[in-house]
Amino acid sequence: MRAVSLRVAQVLDGVFRRYITAKREYALASALVLGIKDDIDSETKQAYANTGTTHIMAVSGLQVGLLFGLITWALRRLFGGTPGFRYWSAGVGLLVIWSYAFVTGCSASVLRAAVMFSFIIVARVSERQSTMYNTLAVAAFVLLCYDPYLLADVGFQLSFLAVLSIVYLQPRIAGWIDFQEWAARRQRPWQPYLVRQLWQTSGWAADWIWQATALTLAAQIATFPLGLYYFHQFPLSFLLSNLVAVPLSSGALYVGLGLLAITGITHGVSALVPAFASKLDVVPRVVAVLLENIIWAFNEYIFWIGRQMPHALISGVQLTAPQTWLVFAVILLVLLFLAVKRLAWLSLACALLGVFAGSRVWAAHRISTEEELIIYSIPRRSVCGFWQGASADIVTVDSLPLSETERTYRIVPGAIQRGARRVSYHQGWQGAHVPATLQADDGLVLVVWRGLRLAFVTGHLSSARQPWQVDVVVLRRNARVRPDELAAVFGKKPPIVFDSSCRSWYVARQDSVLREAGFRTHDITAQGAFRQQPRQ
Repeated sequence: MRAVSLRVAQVLDGVFRRYITAKREYALASALVLGIKDDIDSETKQAYANTGTTHIMAVSGLQVGLLFGLITWALRRLFGGTPGFRYWSAGVGLLVIWSYAFVTGCSASVLRAAVMFSFIIVARVSERQSTMYNTLAVAAFVLLCYDPYLLADVGFQLSFLAVLSIVYLQPRIAGWIDFQEWAARRQRPWQPYLVRQLWQTSGWAADWIWQATALTLAAQIATFPLGLYYFHQFPLSFLLSNLVAVPLSSGALYVGLGLLAITGITHGVSALVPAFASKLDVVPRVVAVLLENIIWAFNEYIFWIGRQMPHALISGVQLTAPQTWLVFAVILLVLLFLAVKRLAWLSLACALLGVFAGSRVWAAHRISTEEELIIYSIPRRSVCGFWQGASADIVTVDSLPLSETERTYRIVPGAIQRGARRVSYHQGWQGAHVPATLQADDGLVLVVWRGLRLAFVTGHLSSARQPWQVDVVVLRRNARVRPDELAAVFGKKPPIVFDSSCRSWYVARQDSVLREAGFRTHDITAQGAFRQQPRQ
């Protein structure tokens, strides 16, 4: 089923690839409408992450909701008076929503929206009313019955939290200010008609902006703790970015769906009447130009916000799971205080906030005195980190620089967790400022750091080599060594570590041989990074 879904998505992606000439606009169109993000460049991804608009690049409940609204409006306007409209329109709505979910790969957020809107449609047909909380709960229950592991999916968690917060908080925040009433109070009977219309239009526009602002704030209140926990950052510019980008991207979604529909119709007509093929092809090209320009507009706006507010991103924030629960508890208690107006709930929220602050101080103190050697698990690389509190020297033993991807996904998360203030990268031992004593020979590098003795072995060990007392032996690049050679030079006490530069077949063969000989082994690729505390 999933394979068929991906094939259908690739066919539809071919429409955007054919008609949209600009590479960045094509990539965003494919991501916005179909959820295919393979061609989005890293610069664009970073710009959207820094401004809190990453959700635009993923098919989610927003797209399903917009499609549901479009289908409902179109069917009511065109066929609202036909017999049995309530029943057959529900069938059409369900068919369209689930077809769209199927085409976009059935991600957790899309499934949540599809299931929720399905229950809304069924409730309308059966003329039974239910609250959004019940609908949301049933949707979560059905999805977790289908796949219990969705509970650990980041998209599932963020999607349900955002909708729950919007349902509860958005009307309350929006109720703080009524711009339409404010504009109505400023209208006078003696004012000219155009002046009264201007007040009315201004009130409507201001109210629309305020409603959108309330929705954005409501979604952020519930999701920002998870954003800090999973992504370690919070964009302060999210409000300015979303107020413009979301309406434009919504328009782009409608135009993109229209382009797919028009292309399908023109191809069908062209197959029946081949003589009209070249003339009919003009229609989807015109629609594609409109789509490309809309996407260009909101994409340029996102980049403009990033340039104008370069320091509006709070990054490097590390929250543990208990700290994240504490933040959620504080938010719930504050909301409870606002609902019942009892000071006890606010006092409890302040107390939990104090516990949260204390946990942060304790974690910073603990890390500041911690020293640790880490041999990282980075495919086909030999990389070790020497950590002293919040400072680190990362050495690539193979003398090759780390790529941006390797740093981002292998080094940075640990640095954020430690609250690192200085992380220096060194290519090879010669340029490293690690307080170490080096003794290099063919196939062997010996390092002493904070009393911890390391041996990096890359080649054959001669039986005539003098013995060395070390704490850790690291085998690199499929080092051709025998158990008796290792025992003669280093003894059997230190653990033998296979770093990520060793191939799987080599590790499988050597691991069993070394274990039979009485050595302790650690495969970084299979068991994760190797950690060792220095001697005290």
